[in-house]
Amino acid sequence: MDEEKREELKDSSQKLKEEVRLKNLRERVKSEIAHLEGLDESYYIYYDFENLNWIDSHVEVRKRDGYNGIHGDFQIDVDDSTAMSSLTMREDEINSDKFLVQFLSLISEDNSVIVCHEGGDPELKISVNAFLSDPIKFLSSPETWIITSDKSWIIEYIWEQGVIRFIQLKDSTPTLVKKIIIEEE
Repeated sequence: MDEEKREELKDSSQKLKEEVRLKNLRERVKSEIAHLEGLDESYYIYYDFENLNWIDSHVEVRKRDGYNGIHGDFQIDVDDSTAMSSLTMREDEINSDKFLVQFLSLISEDNSVIVCHEGGDPELKISVNAFLSDPIKFLSSPETWIITSDKSWIIEYIWEQGVIRFIQLKDSTPTLVKKIIIEEE
């Protein structure tokens, strides 16, 4: 077999492996995609964790509070006691007007958001309205970050701590504006 044919086969094999990888990653967010398609909402999938990597390289982070493992689980480095406001909400209220009002008081409906999960799921860029149609669906992983597409806000959901933190970014400096404490039922 000549060198040109060998390179052609190698490229073809590499492309096939990449297609399988993308298909497997897309399967991980199958229910979210079905929800978005049911709403007739457009979306974009980031397969290579661009936005989680952006957080890690542009925003001060620390090892997640209370985490003692060796995996790089992190949270934004802000002191919860500095929150400008906080409120308590039951988990079932996250899909209610109570959460919607809190969210829209800070983040414009004209923005889009990127849903990022620790653990290997691809990131989804969706409209604010698509996110607010069923926030629990997009906050379904223990560590989730919702980043506005203009990178001015990060909504951080830390399941183990039972908290959703609205963090405003100015020049990559995080300020905790609002903290929602999820009541145990």
